[in-house]
Amino acid sequence: MDRTAWRGVGAELLAGLVTALFSVPEGIAYAAMAGFEPAAGLYAGVVPAALGSLLSATPVLVTTLTTAVALTSRTALQQAQLTATPGNVAALALLVGVAMAVLALLRVDALLRRVRPAALTGFSAGIAVQIVAGALPEATGYHPHRHNPVLRILLCAAHPHGWERARAVAAVATVLVWLAVFAVRRVRALAVPVALAATSAGVCWAHLPVPSAASLGPLPSGLPALTVPCWPVLPRLALGAAAVALVALAQAAGVAAPGQQAQVRRRWGHDVWAQAAANLAGAFCQAMPAGGSLSRTAVAVAAGGRTRWAGVSSGVALALLVAFGGRAVAAIPLPVVGALLALVGGKLLVGRRAAVGLAWRGGAVDRALLLGTLALSTEVPLTYALLAATGASLALRRRPLGARAEAEPDFL
Repeated sequence: MDRTAWRGVGAELLAGLVTALFSVPEGIAYAAMAGFEPAAGLYAGVVPAALGSLLSATPVLVTTLTTAVALTSRTALQQAQLTATPGNVAALALLVGVAMAVLALLRVDALLRRVRPAALTGFSAGIAVQIVAGALPEATGYHPHRHNPVLRILLCAAHPHGWERARAVAAVATVLVWLAVFAVRRVRALAVPVALAATSAGVCWAHLPVPSAASLGPLPSGLPALTVPCWPVLPRLALGAAAVALVALAQAAGVAAPGQQAQVRRRWGHDVWAQAAANLAGAFCQAMPAGGSLSRTAVAVAAGGRTRWAGVSSGVALALLVAFGGRAVAAIPLPVVGALLALVGGKLLVGRRAAVGLAWRGGAVDRALLLGTLALSTEVPLTYALLAATGASLALRRRPLGARAEAEPDFL
């Protein structure tokens, strides 16, 4: 290959490495937030990410664990009255893959394309609010016992005297480092991994008394092992798995590089099969269910990724990080993870400003859909919120599909 070709390969590998580094705090935090072992969250970024990217028709689409998938998976296990044992999680991931394949055959993409942008904006904003609400207790040590995530955020902000000092110091330091790196455009994509590494090292050096990732449960120290699903629980998980698949596919439908939404929508049917294969393979590799991730895809693109090989290399890089850097992963302070996750959620909320403004200017119906879906997304299981948004959109659909395709907001 000539120098230009080698430069392109290097850019894809670098994007994969940056995405893998970003996946460490997100994988741990998303899994822990939903009550799963951190190992399952980390491994969701290995085989599912590599296989999903390899088979996807979208140039850059990283398939891995997302907040919505984690929360919906928790609901699925709770409704089936099951705990998050490796066998049960594997059974859920297997059924999610099967459900995705069935939904692809049923052409569910044609249905989801008719959801109004205002409803999708409220849905995605509600997920971002849940990210922030789930991260603040780890960042501050303050645990408000309220169901509504908006109320939990407000209570946490109103009671700084209830914060643990050491946690707060670590969290604030993380935010400051992130802001400093993010302010430099050329290295903006490295803000999360740099803040993670620098603040973790500082916390260890200062001997701050804060819990580490190891306190959440067993962390992996090698490549994913073969996991056998618990076959007897499959019937109990069938309905919940269908809900997880629906939410995951709705997210993936909105993951696109700027200006590529229309093209991605046309390729989405192929991407559904890719995500189904990713979940089927991940079920036997200790992974939680996975779907198209906006945050991980955005990181890959910002780091220079332009092809599927960025996602493939991110899975390989994360496997190597876990296999050979397990002790370092276990030592990551939880307040650092919480602060980074709160930043991710806040950044995604800020990124919704244009979509919120567009929906607000769309009239009373769009405003009602925006606020109603946002409220539902913070009060009821995400599947119900998505179904309500779909039903309302079908009942109120007036604008032609083609005029809405480019305006659709990205998911988390």
